Amino acid sequence: MEDHDSVIARSLEHYRALLPRLNAASDAIGDAIRARLRDDGLNHHTVQARVKDPDSVKEKLDRLTADGRFKYERGLEQLNDLIGVRIIMFLEPDIADVATALKGQFNCREDDDKTSSQRRNGQIGYAGRHLILEVPAGNVPVGCHTFIGERFEVQIRTVLQHAWAAFEHDIRYKGLAEANAEVDRAFTMASTLIELADAQFSAINDIVKRRQAESTAEFAANPATELTGDILHDMLARLLSEHPRSQARQYGWLGDVLAANGVRTVAEAEKLFGAADWSGVAKRMDYKFPAGHVRIADDFLLKTWGADYIARTKSLGDDPKREAKLTYRLERMQD
Repeated sequence: MEDHDSVIARSLEHYRALLPRLNAASDAIGDAIRARLRDDGLNHHTVQARVKDPDSVKEKLDRLTADGRFKYERGLEQLNDLIGVRIIMFLEPDIADVATALKGQFNCREDDDKTSSQRRNGQIGYAGRHLILEVPAGNVPVGCHTFIGERFEVQIRTVLQHAWAAFEHDIRYKGLAEANAEVDRAFTMASTLIELADAQFSAINDIVKRRQAESTAEFAANPATELTGDILHDMLARLLSEHPRSQARQYGWLGDVLAANGVRTVAEAEKLFGAADWSGVAKRMDYKFPAGHVRIADDFLLKTWGADYIARTKSLGDDPKREAKLTYRLERMQD
């Protein structure tokens, strides 16, 4: 039987040969995820995709189980995180929507909601959501056709959860401090404070949404006011209070879309969006979670103006696949 050192040496040699493909797959998967979050209007901070370096692979292959056996006896085939994607969110409630979106885009092999399991068990510590995903053979995400079957890990955290995890990793796993009760207690306290801060950020977000919804009445008093991204943000927060915010820059883009269709003032936008059957749009599109403000507004405008809307807006923004996506979505609406 081949000894473990030989398995590791052979695995690392094979891994180095795989690196060009893995780097290309990482770029493609990262781009596909960014496009999906943008299309769904999910507000997020960053998407980071990376390939594990050979030293990290060796360290992982050297790990032992509690009874002294090697944890990854079969080498690379047992590692699901050679490609890793980290998605950093602003608000903890949005993590579930991102997970749902990605599980609809890729095959899901594992889903570990560490935050929920810890809270159910009354524990404090690392928080986040981990998915093991695989590029599917059907409905392949754009740019991923040459990487069908490739597995990768996704970690979804808030900004604060990410800061805690990164610092703890440096301290605990890079040998900067030996484990002791004082360090453990400090990390536990920090984790508790982060959980409280995340809850307060969500509460602040709810307060801001309510105040923004109230503020649109001031703009409506002057119907000739020209539309801006900020005004659209406030307007949609009032009209779509059950839907999450989109990224800030997307509201400005929506203003350009409306202008391309002759809608330039608050009064015109209020008349247009105020008459919208939002629930009808959501039912027709069969969203798996409440779509972001800009995504559902885009779908409503597509439903309203059809092929003319595609022609007028296909070149707006930085998505080269917009025309094809709009055409597909219009076909869904018309089925």
